[in-house]
Amino acid sequence: MYFFMILIYFLSFFSFVALALAGLQGLLEFSIFGVHHASFGFVAAILYLFTEVLVMFFFVGTGVSIKEYVQENSVDIQFHQRSIQIKRKLYPPTLLNVLFVMTVFIIGGGVDTGVIPGWIHGILFYIAFFHCFKMIKVQHNCFQENTNIVLEMTGAEVPNKIDTARRPEL
Repeated sequence: MYFFMILIYFLSFFSFVALALAGLQGLLEFSIFGVHHASFGFVAAILYLFTEVLVMFFFVGTGVSIKEYVQENSVDIQFHQRSIQIKRKLYPPTLLNVLFVMTVFIIGGGVDTGVIPGWIHGILFYIAFFHCFKMIKVQHNCFQENTNIVLEMTGAEVPNKIDTARRPEL
């Protein structure tokens, strides 16, 4: 579990930086190692999509594991219900941001062909990028809550547990 969480954190960082660089390339018109905006944007979008799919499958996988553990060990079902609540917090902003980023990428093709004005592409990029920043915060909080569930469920000590019920949503 921790290997995939760490991998997701690294991939989230790299995809966020790649999206930022792709945005700067579009704004300032420079290349990175001879790769221009359209090609680098494609790589950034693929890296981003891979990362977000991994995030969603991580929570699907841990949710299934929690459900199986609860059934096999006669543990309180509230652990499984809490994992479902986490997915309800996580999936809407994640899927919305995937929609934003893919829309920006697809509209970029329209800008290259001259069908769509560049300012539309730029505004949508800013929306997608800032929403991505907020989504990463939501994902981080969900990772914390998910880890706390697993630790509580297995009887392990929860170090420095944060009361997520009292903390305001970001």
